[in-house]
Amino acid sequence: MTKNEMRNLLHNILELESKKLDMPSVSDWIRIEKKFNHRFSREFRFFIELMAEYDFPGEILNVSSGRTNGNDFIECTYDIERRHGEWEEGLIPFYSIGNGDFFCLLTNEEVNEVVYYYSHENSGIEKEADDFQEWLIQLPFFLR
Repeated sequence: MTKNEMRNLLHNILELESKKLDMPSVSDWIRIEKKFNHRFSREFRFFIELMAEYDFPGEILNVSSGRTNGNDFIECTYDIERRHGEWEEGLIPFYSIGNGDFFCLLTNEEVNEVVYYYSHENSGIEKEADDFQEWLIQLPFFLR
């Protein structure tokens, strides 16, 4: 999926962000990839970058060190969850539902970047989509 295709998909389901937010810089991406020893897919990168343009329900966690939506950072959320729960080491949260549940990636699945749902009630993860693009295509149904 190209960035413009993703923008079109998001434009049909989300409101535009009212504030001017910064996309992650190259150094922001280097920092987070080093932290997790993980190379994020281009689709995931496009999605995070487009979150500077769209208002998303729940909390899309931040990568940018510039002006953000005020949500927590991916790295910070990961560190907190690792200290306070049964959080799997390679589980990378990117979307907080707001009830202690998260959509996540796993660091050992670089090729397809499978998306998982972490449930705080049972500290378990379930596969949500075979790759990030599939997860994006499901978003309109999830956000209804």
